[in-house]
Amino acid sequence: MARVGLNALVLRTDASYRNAGPSRYTTNLVQSLLAQPSANRFTIFLNEQERGLPFKPAQRVRILRTKAPTSRTGVRVLWEHFMAPWHIGSARLDVVHSMLNVVPLAAPTRHVVTVHDLSFMRTPGAHPSHRRWYLTAATWLSARRAKAILADSHATKRDVVQLLGADPDHVHVVYPGRETAFRPRTQDDVEVFRRDNNLDRPFVLFVGTLEPRKNVDILVRAFNVAARNGFAGDLVLAGGSGWATQAIDAALAESPVRDRIRRVGYVKQEDLPYWYCAADLAVYPSSYEGFGIPVLEAMASGTPVITSNRSSLPEVAGDAAMTVDPRDVAQLATAMTAVLESPEKRAAMRERGLGQAQRFDWTVAAERCLNTYQRVLDPH
Repeated sequence: MARVGLNALVLRTDASYRNAGPSRYTTNLVQSLLAQPSANRFTIFLNEQERGLPFKPAQRVRILRTKAPTSRTGVRVLWEHFMAPWHIGSARLDVVHSMLNVVPLAAPTRHVVTVHDLSFMRTPGAHPSHRRWYLTAATWLSARRAKAILADSHATKRDVVQLLGADPDHVHVVYPGRETAFRPRTQDDVEVFRRDNNLDRPFVLFVGTLEPRKNVDILVRAFNVAARNGFAGDLVLAGGSGWATQAIDAALAESPVRDRIRRVGYVKQEDLPYWYCAADLAVYPSSYEGFGIPVLEAMASGTPVITSNRSSLPEVAGDAAMTVDPRDVAQLATAMTAVLESPEKRAAMRERGLGQAQRFDWTVAAERCLNTYQRVLDPH
């Protein structure tokens, strides 16, 4: 029976942009790990804010909440490197799985680390300098300290090998899974949601944190063209503001159809599936993603998708979505117009998307994680 630590400090359940990709990944993976038949005993590290549990604890689970305010990124970083080693040592953990790129470097045990992406190296201009410097150094060191690295996609694995110099045999692709909440809903349920949210016209949906690499400014300009081409609906931007939103703000201010662009901010998790189901099209034109959860969520909801032709996004989308150059306004506008004008195309994309989404399963992800822990612990 192994003693396994799960560094879930990044897990958040509050209504903010921090309850996004890495937090959702951590929540779902921990839930799925605890649901698997296993003799392992788990110690789960949570930040001080998470008084309730978004997963069901079992007898073999110990919850350790930090007393320091590790919901703040800077404090979390310090706690991971200076306090976590003491807790890991005192609990005599056999292996610790850190779920956001970086391991507690001085901790006296074996480590597994999930690297979601290397955007801070691939698209350095899309991150503040202090974040870029820290993540580059800490992730590079963590890749050497860890016995195994889990990558969200084959694209991320290639980046980890090329940019961090990791041994390819130590890097394992573990796809995130789809959440069961993201599924097609009945027409009646969707109509009620549309009525409650004043959605009386067709609309294009973007879901994600508003930050430079998501290219929301390009989407706004492409929407302007689609509107000029005859699309009579709206553009809905769903997601919390991240940082450096000046380009987005400028594109919105300059839009001739800005009265048809809605910023709805962070969307509650229980409402998000309905936003997808109510949309005529989901667009996610990110320059770089380690996986691209919104693409999977939209496909699982039965919503047609246009996404980027870069990094992991074609890998996630398969042949179910249209892919475009995320910085090409004309190309994105042409793709949007083609989908929005054709009910037949939308229906075909819907069916392909539902099929593609079935490839991604949290139970499979948890099983692969458990197998990785076992390999790391195996003295042979």
